[in-house]
Amino acid sequence: MLTRTVSYTLIAVVLLLLLFLSPTSSFAQTDATTYTVQPGDTLLLIAERFDVPVDLLARINHIDNPDLIQVGQTLVIPGPEAVDLAQRQEQFREHLSTWLPSVSTAVAGAQVTLYGAFGYGELGGMTRIASQLFVRQQGLPMPFLSVRVPKTLIQGRTGVVQVISMVPIVPTGTFQDRPLVFLGEHNPEAWMYRYQAFVPTGALDQPGVKPLQIKVGSVVYEAPVEILAGTYETQHIVLPPSKGGLLEPEKLQEERARLYAIWSKVTAPPRWTQPFRFPVEGDIPRTSPYGTRRSYNGGPVSSFHAGSDWGAPEGTPILAPAPGVVVLAEPLFVRGGAVIVDHGAGVYSNFWHMSQIDVQVGDEVQTGDLLGLVGTTGLSTGAHLHWEIRVDGIAVDPMQWTSSKLP
Repeated sequence: MLTRTVSYTLIAVVLLLLLFLSPTSSFAQTDATTYTVQPGDTLLLIAERFDVPVDLLARINHIDNPDLIQVGQTLVIPGPEAVDLAQRQEQFREHLSTWLPSVSTAVAGAQVTLYGAFGYGELGGMTRIASQLFVRQQGLPMPFLSVRVPKTLIQGRTGVVQVISMVPIVPTGTFQDRPLVFLGEHNPEAWMYRYQAFVPTGALDQPGVKPLQIKVGSVVYEAPVEILAGTYETQHIVLPPSKGGLLEPEKLQEERARLYAIWSKVTAPPRWTQPFRFPVEGDIPRTSPYGTRRSYNGGPVSSFHAGSDWGAPEGTPILAPAPGVVVLAEPLFVRGGAVIVDHGAGVYSNFWHMSQIDVQVGDEVQTGDLLGLVGTTGLSTGAHLHWEIRVDGIAVDPMQWTSSKLP
């Protein structure tokens, strides 16, 4: 039976061999650039222009045939660190390949390959080896190391996509013809880049399997996401004659356009670290949940309730559900007294029908800070708090944000 010391030594040797003999070289760098293929370009010419080995350039961009590149194609160009690392790894593989084949291993039941970034002294003596280890999902195209995509989403719920990449290039993506907005961070010790994007769905999104696409440079990764139908009821609302004018299409469109201009901005990383709290305190019932289909004055059902309502009496304090910055604080024609708080990462809390506003644009608020008081201004039939969350402009179920931390 192996002693503990021998076991640890064996494990270390096997890991190092796995790393150096992996079928695809590690691509680790901090100075990658991109290049768009022009008429007359070949991969060899581009490689010579940037002083990069053509085989490394092909491998990084997942190009099986170096003779087949297209005008307009975006290529990831490795910097000097990546080129030097790849050349040293190739030397080390050649040094060991005479007596040990390439190796892969199974981790948690799935085939993976281990990768690392190394510095070492003389190859023969192996006087110094330093490594950073991480696991790469089997079958992912370079430069992806790991991709996590939600398999299912109920209408109105928010999912999260997580990408770990070998290059400092922010991914782009789409879902249901809507762009995914990725934010990232760099782990310099592990030489990898972690990116996240929210995947918001609306209460009226059509159920079914939809493709989610992620791109890094010219490399594309796709995964299916199934939208499941939510259990939403229909509500028939009768407005008094004094408020019927609030349904004028021109007024609705004008106000909506102004709000979407705010919701479309991604100004900062997430400012919150905990689940959101309720914006009112005490035993106050929710009178109209998110997603309820709505008909006004006997008209067709053409919209849904974009937030969650609490039947709070007029004058009830409204509190910030999470840290953020106030980006709107004024009366609106349809939504009445209104406050919008930017929580970062494209996430906005919106409070309508307020009788009093106690903050102003630019104020930084913390969880529990006073925003104003409940009222019945704008398109409202009685005193209540309407709270909605918008993610990349999509109205999502705010209750999900109070029961779990996203992302």
